[in-house]
Amino acid sequence: MATGAESDLVRRAEYLLLLGLLACFVRWGLIPAWRSLNTDFPGYYLAARLYRQGYSLERAYDWVWFQRQKDHAGIEQPLVTFTGYPPDCILPVLPFSSLPPLAAKRCWLVLNLILLGVDILLLNSIVSIGPRRLAIVAFLALDALRTNFLFGQEHLLIASLLALAAYFYFRGAKASAGAILACGAALKIYPAFFLFYFVRKKQWRAIAGLALCSLGLALLSLALFGYETLRYYILDVLPRALAGEVIDPYDANWGSFTALLRRTFISEPELNPHPWVHMPAAYAVLQPLCQALLFVPTLWAITSARVAPAKEKLEWGAYVVLLLILSSAPAPYHFCALIVAAALAVNYFLAMGQKGRACFLVAVYGLLCFPARQVWAASSSAWQAFPAYRRLGALTVLWAFLLWALASGHPKGLRARLKSREAAAFALLMLALVTVGVLSNLRHARGLLANYSTRIVTGTESTVAAEPAAAGERVFFTTMLRSGYTIASWERGSVNTCAFGSDAFHPAASAAGETWVELASLSSRIVRAPLDGRGFDPGRISVEAEDAEQPAVSPDGTRLAFIREKRGRGSLWIKAVIVESDNRRIWGTESLAVGDEYGVLEAAFAPDDRIIFSARPATTAALFALDLRSRRISTLSDSSRPTRYPAVSADGQWLAYSQEEMGNWQLWVMRFSTAEKHKMTESDCNSISPAWFADSKTLVYATDCGRGVGLTALCQVRAVR
Repeated sequence: MATGAESDLVRRAEYLLLLGLLACFVRWGLIPAWRSLNTDFPGYYLAARLYRQGYSLERAYDWVWFQRQKDHAGIEQPLVTFTGYPPDCILPVLPFSSLPPLAAKRCWLVLNLILLGVDILLLNSIVSIGPRRLAIVAFLALDALRTNFLFGQEHLLIASLLALAAYFYFRGAKASAGAILACGAALKIYPAFFLFYFVRKKQWRAIAGLALCSLGLALLSLALFGYETLRYYILDVLPRALAGEVIDPYDANWGSFTALLRRTFISEPELNPHPWVHMPAAYAVLQPLCQALLFVPTLWAITSARVAPAKEKLEWGAYVVLLLILSSAPAPYHFCALIVAAALAVNYFLAMGQKGRACFLVAVYGLLCFPARQVWAASSSAWQAFPAYRRLGALTVLWAFLLWALASGHPKGLRARLKSREAAAFALLMLALVTVGVLSNLRHARGLLANYSTRIVTGTESTVAAEPAAAGERVFFTTMLRSGYTIASWERGSVNTCAFGSDAFHPAASAAGETWVELASLSSRIVRAPLDGRGFDPGRISVEAEDAEQPAVSPDGTRLAFIREKRGRGSLWIKAVIVESDNRRIWGTESLAVGDEYGVLEAAFAPDDRIIFSARPATTAALFALDLRSRRISTLSDSSRPTRYPAVSADGQWLAYSQEEMGNWQLWVMRFSTAEKHKMTESDCNSISPAWFADSKTLVYATDCGRGVGLTALCQVRAVR
């Protein structure tokens, strides 16, 4: 038993530690977060602002479109994205979306400070280690809290919901616990996987609460965001997000086995050119095997019957750790949830009189959440990048330690358990999970990497290459750099970029070599500019249209088409060239060709006085043809599936476009004269934005195969033999 002097010394040491952690959090987390927007909060804020203004959120997952809206909103952040987030995640930020961006973030930070206090109070009502030690546990998650505040993330809110769910669960309100977890799953998907925990524990009321609340929230989301937005998220975005294919799926900053195995066994020409060995089949087998080896033993170690309260709290905490280690792309801010897990686990070990084990757990937890610069993360070599996964190593040690604690405290010995029917059932579960996972990975990999040999490599500085336009042997395209979006050109393996001083999108080129570009700031304008690598020179450009987006130019350069948006609904406008007596070419007046009731998305000229455009007049995008002489509009696509991105060959015989099939956009080619169609791609990824070379036989298009969803690279393919 400790003496009074020893207890006082420990208490003082704990207060000093807590003050030190608080000072570090304020210095490196709260103050920088208060002063700047940083990266993630502008995405939540902008999506919420667009929704409040009446925009559909479906196009928020389009990187270029969302960046354009960022420019129009005047948000001073180089890059803003909404990739991978469910639509519901805008709801916590929605009350602040009428404020300026930084003021909105500051309100969000104040709310997060309140949530942190609520989290500690809730846990204090569940465990018996005292508020001082609970605060130490909370602020030991220093990097998680720092990045959550710095980036304006929502993971502290998720941690509070996990703590609230635990509060109700351990007080017997099982249905309420399930309902609260459903609310968390609407914002970030992983709380939904508590369903398996409740099934294992035979907590049917909790299952009912989780299921009924999830159904209610799904209906609410349908009412708020519409069918098309939810359909697009569930079919197009969510599967790729669950697979870890968001942002850069090879980035070592994602501390997961999925990211590690992908970086080790899958090559990608730009993002991961030097894996340990390019063996996609090894990834297809090892990834589900690894996940099953984590999931099944943990679920088995959790007892199906009621146990002592302290042990059940350990089970809850261990399951939270399991969900984090199973995550395909966890960032440091995800580990805010570990505050709940660590508090419950430490409470168990102290209640059992196992202070040494409690100290070991706190040490591993502190190491896991300690801020450390990922100096190896950008290394091109798989071997050299391994040290960057130190967070994954610490998380694995924490998971293994908690699994051992669960297994060693079981009333039956391990040998007796291995001979039971339950062991056979869990073995079959593991076999089923691995089999389904391998088959799913093999299906996903089919054709995924086949286009590597046809890639137009754009250099390692570029994360996105999109919206290609061909002119002779040159390809102009939109590219994303750390400073924002600009236009680049590719010719025979050489790449040049043009710095415009503001975001530049959607190049268009005529046969004569003239080039048009959209420049975006508080509004968009279309300029005609020579793109020869010399950069932005106001004296060398001319403004062709104000408040205009996505230029399209007729092959002879005599007509310019562009889109104007009103709350996300596009209308199509046309300007024609007037040739004066001295052969000077000037632009005529603008004329409205297609109203915003169509919701125009893209447009392309055909040589026969037609414009082929994609639009969404109702719920599904389709292709239409506009006759420029009669101004009559006819439906061109006969498919019930969404169809977009039209491109007409120079000889006017072929139409290239993309059609959505099973959540993926596939490239198609159609002959106008016979309506004969050919499918050019068939893979579990997106192939979009085709453009024809001058030979009318070869296409260049954007694809995110082998990359993060929407993070496209450029490929070329022979479309006509």
